[in-house]
Amino acid sequence: MPLVKMTLAEALARPLTVTERAHFAALATKPDAQIDFSDQPEITAAAIAVGHVLVTGRGGVRTGAGRKSLGKLRKTVNLSPFAIRRFQAYAKRKRLPDFSAALEAASRTL
Repeated sequence: MPLVKMTLAEALARPLTVTERAHFAALATKPDAQIDFSDQPEITAAAIAVGHVLVTGRGGVRTGAGRKSLGKLRKTVNLSPFAIRRFQAYAKRKRLPDFSAALEAASRTL
């Protein structure tokens, strides 16, 4: 199979040819020990250091995966039961989604 350079988007956009499908089907039937991996680039410490090779563990983090940071910090605050009931009532009255939103909204009025 000839070496073809293209972006991932280009590769995903174009359908596989009949020859490519046959090649991949043949590879799928072979055990790993019989597949020739000699054309794979050698992974060296220098290649990793410059970023030519990205080494991740199995199931590594994909770029953009997970929730985006909201820029908030977690803090522990001791409040009296009366203050908690007040903030819960404030959240309900203002139709805020949760206790934290009530604290944020109340702190903006200070």
